[in-house]
Amino acid sequence: MPTPPPLDAAGAVVPHDHDEIEAGDRVIRRISDRQIVTDGAGARRISSLAYQASGGANGGMSVDIEKFIVEGGDEPEQWVTTPRWIGSVCFSAGFLRGLQFQIGYHPIEETSERPANPYHGEVWGTFSRAQKIALQQNANWFVPIPDVELDQPLADQATG
Repeated sequence: MPTPPPLDAAGAVVPHDHDEIEAGDRVIRRISDRQIVTDGAGARRISSLAYQASGGANGGMSVDIEKFIVEGGDEPEQWVTTPRWIGSVCFSAGFLRGLQFQIGYHPIEETSERPANPYHGEVWGTFSRAQKIALQQNANWFVPIPDVELDQPLADQATG
């Protein structure tokens, strides 16, 4: 498993760029049916709301780190897909860093509300309108959702 993330005095993970997440590593963003909208032309698309940070102190955009899932002995597509998370998109860490985001390891411990996720990470940054548009336009399917389109399908950006 990766080295533990840095913590603040209260024990919370602080935004950081994790050394073990390399430029070519894939970062996976899970998508739920609540993050799918129907546009004016009747096409189903992933909402821009899927590409932003959660609220709260040190809140980032929750992701899973594919390399850590594989190193942990789990199958990435199965790990990130659940009844709640019906699909996922991915980006390369290098692409995200090129947008001035930090990508860090942030494992989640099990609680009564959610299971543990030892492969969880966060993407931290300002999430400006331009950054959100870039995320939306450059997302690649990791686990496709039937009848849902990406804004701009590109060649395999996730590995480049």
